[in-house]
Amino acid sequence: MTASAARFANFVIGGTEKAGTTSVFSYLGAHPEVCASSRKETNFFRFEYTGDLVSDTERYSAHFERCEPRVPVLMEASPGYLGEAAAVAPRMRAMAPATKVLFILRDPVDRLYSSFHFHRGRLNLPQGMIFDDYVTRCVEFDRGAKSAEELGLEEWYLKVLRFGCYADFLAIYRSQLPVENLKVMFFESLQRDERAFMVELSAFLGIDAGFWSGFEFRKSNVTFSGRNKEFHQLALKVNAIAEPVMRRYPGLKQSLLRAYKAVNGKREGYDPMPPEVRERLIEFYGPSICALQRQPNVELPDAWRYLTHEAVAA
Repeated sequence: MTASAARFANFVIGGTEKAGTTSVFSYLGAHPEVCASSRKETNFFRFEYTGDLVSDTERYSAHFERCEPRVPVLMEASPGYLGEAAAVAPRMRAMAPATKVLFILRDPVDRLYSSFHFHRGRLNLPQGMIFDDYVTRCVEFDRGAKSAEELGLEEWYLKVLRFGCYADFLAIYRSQLPVENLKVMFFESLQRDERAFMVELSAFLGIDAGFWSGFEFRKSNVTFSGRNKEFHQLALKVNAIAEPVMRRYPGLKQSLLRAYKAVNGKREGYDPMPPEVRERLIEFYGPSICALQRQPNVELPDAWRYLTHEAVAA
């Protein structure tokens, strides 16, 4: 396959984790003018990219082999792209400079708390770990005080704290890709009015927004834990292997997920964040949020106002 004949993603949901990317990916995947990658998170520009245009094109295009030529928008969603902007953005510029990229941002304090519970539910974090301890380890890693090995966690999960400093990562993308091809939206807007969110996104993509008038919105990737750890580990492995099939038959996936939750689901959601930890995170993220609201075409949701530096100082 030559680079000129390639068909790979011309639209990428690049972040952030726990901000509704799976739901938006699923919604768009139902649109007749959009074809989704066989796996939601190809992570191509994180792990597979080599710089060899011919081989990279062939491997990236393989994620979209089922897409018909008439479909104008080919899509993937890899939330890790935002936090790894320093590596990913130059690679996208080199291989797919015309690609449109969406970043869905979420209140970074709430996002970190959601991520913690999600990854603990996925058995990526110790089951007995409390959030305060997790934040302390992340801060120590971020300051360079201790290594991931010393802290007893994989490096990725310790970087999640810093990944909430969105302004720095968005600035990198703005320096590498055409600003008109970058769009920032907010999880809080998605929660408030899914239809309005998708209509606005459709305008950015140039697809028919009328499709959403009768669409039934169902949230995906809601955090929950399993009663039996071994059974949950097996279910997660099966889910990962079967994802390409499940993406083609979302109704089947929903039915299987409901059945699994009935058999092994422990609880959905989590308790409120301890106030003292919340205040600690507000102080950490305040300066970054101030920098974010100074960037062009970014209007923070009202719910974020408490995160501004003025609010922290007060």
